[in-house]
Amino acid sequence: MTGTNTYSVIPVVKIYFAILICLMALTSACSTRQAHDSFSGSTAQRLVTHSIQKLAEKIDQADIDFMQGQPVHLKSHFVLDNQNLKYAHEYFSLELRRQFDVRIVDIEQAAYIIDLFFSSLGTDQDTFGFAIPLVNLNDPSETLSFDILAIDMYHGVSEAKMFITNVAEDSIETRKKLLARVRTDEVSTPIFSFPLSTLGND
Repeated sequence: MTGTNTYSVIPVVKIYFAILICLMALTSACSTRQAHDSFSGSTAQRLVTHSIQKLAEKIDQADIDFMQGQPVHLKSHFVLDNQNLKYAHEYFSLELRRQFDVRIVDIEQAAYIIDLFFSSLGTDQDTFGFAIPLVNLNDPSETLSFDILAIDMYHGVSEAKMFITNVAEDSIETRKKLLARVRTDEVSTPIFSFPLSTLGND
């Protein structure tokens, strides 16, 4: 009797083992990164604006101390002429006046010209976790995934390099690259989700 029971259990064990192997084959750890061009949501808007504000705060006083009280013209450059660039330009203009007491003027009146070359003004998203791929047999390129457990990491990233032109001497100096990153993370499952970190305690 004992031998019969032992052998009858083996097929069941094999079945469970096969199911487990299939699930492991379908379930895979994944990490994806995607840049976002749309800022219609409040979170995306706050991420990019907060990162621009933090970037302006990283200007070193020693780098532009000699321009205090001087007429300065600010020029901002980015690969896209969009609202992010306009926001960054206006924010930096106010911060230069507020923090460093420079006079923002037209280029004809300037003793110094500051060129800000932005290499990033936007948001992106990282996702890491376990997902089951849902293959579209008609078009495999449109394969989706079903998240079992995922950590969604949303970032606002601003980066810029500063060039300062002394108009009288026709000389150009550079400053170290500025980088600011703001993030908010969230854990999500098919049933519930909850934040790991937030932008602030508003």
